[in-house]
Amino acid sequence: MNLPASFVDRSTTNPGKHRLTAGAAAIFRARSPSTIAVIGSFWAWCGLLSFPMIDLNPDFADVPTSFALGGTVLIGQITGIALFITTVSFMHASRAFASLGRLSLAQVAIIGIIYLSVVLQLHDDEAATFVGVFYTILLMLTALMLSVVWTLPPDDIETCMKVASIIFCLFGISALAVLGLPQGRNVGGIQPNLFSAPLLAGFILSQFHAGKTGIVVRILCFSMAALVSSRYALIGCISALVVHDLTFNSLRPWKVAAAIVALLLCIFLWPQIATFLALDDSSRDLSSGFTGRDEYWYAALATIMDHPLGIGFKRASAFEAGHNGYLKTLVEFGIVGGGLIILFVGCVIAAARAEAVRSTGKDRQQRRFACARLGGLVALAFGAFFQPQLFSLGDAFGVSLLLLLFKPEMKPVSGRAAIT
Repeated sequence: MNLPASFVDRSTTNPGKHRLTAGAAAIFRARSPSTIAVIGSFWAWCGLLSFPMIDLNPDFADVPTSFALGGTVLIGQITGIALFITTVSFMHASRAFASLGRLSLAQVAIIGIIYLSVVLQLHDDEAATFVGVFYTILLMLTALMLSVVWTLPPDDIETCMKVASIIFCLFGISALAVLGLPQGRNVGGIQPNLFSAPLLAGFILSQFHAGKTGIVVRILCFSMAALVSSRYALIGCISALVVHDLTFNSLRPWKVAAAIVALLLCIFLWPQIATFLALDDSSRDLSSGFTGRDEYWYAALATIMDHPLGIGFKRASAFEAGHNGYLKTLVEFGIVGGGLIILFVGCVIAAARAEAVRSTGKDRQQRRFACARLGGLVALAFGAFFQPQLFSLGDAFGVSLLLLLFKPEMKPVSGRAAIT
């Protein structure tokens, strides 16, 4: 008697074990070794960006402006990006170069400005210059390599995003299990914004998958961000969900009514919302307002006035960077260069919106991708106001932004066919 074409014997008496084994097997079924290697290295990178923060010894609460925290965290960052870039270089180098020619003018312009900014590194000591040049080149290379993910077959893209979202969600669960519930908004020694960055990324990536798993991931990520009262993550999650729903599903009367009710509830419950989001947290300084980083903003503006042409990528100190992704972009790339980067990021988001609108009536999977990408870009663009940097290689927020930002133009296909 021939067994069914499955990785698991259907006659198993343990349904739970069967579902788990079948689910794991489904991830790798009918996929080429090169595709498995690429998405596997991306998942490993996601894990290495987040799980090393779960440490009982280091205290990350006092360094909210830096993601290169040293120790196991820095080792994880280096290992993850090296593994992904090496894997893509060996498995899909031709796709990486081909995707460069399929980027939009705005995307190419961003990479071009980053490339030209190498000259801004030529100041101070040689070691700092070398590190700055290295980071600048690595940023361009990473953006190019991440664009390869979008050249995989749609089913593989969906699986890649789904598992990555689960990894980020599991980070939050593991951190709470190991370090305990938040104390003063910190999870162990992890500062709230550091803790919530992978959760926001997990929420965004879960929208690329239609199913109960994505719903569970979104509920868990949002709940854990609420536990630490991470304002940018909560608003980012809501923004991603609303934008995705409004573009993916048609606007119906009940949605308008629900929006009005939600607005009225926000008005009536504003004192409770302000308390929950810690808008008046005295530990953030009297003038902190909503951002909690006003004192850094003034320092960044002073640096911009002193260096209007910019000081180069990764050359700004934490205080000079302003704890604001857009201000740091102006500090690093100058008023002209940084301003153009911000403008072109806006152009990419506008193009993503146009793509989401055009996807109406087309393949449902591709439409979901377009709407999820738009929602993610809107959420991350908002979150950049409260994150230390717009472009980063060492945190889930920055990597997610690079992934969504540098999607090349592709001919839409469905299912297992490779995108051309």
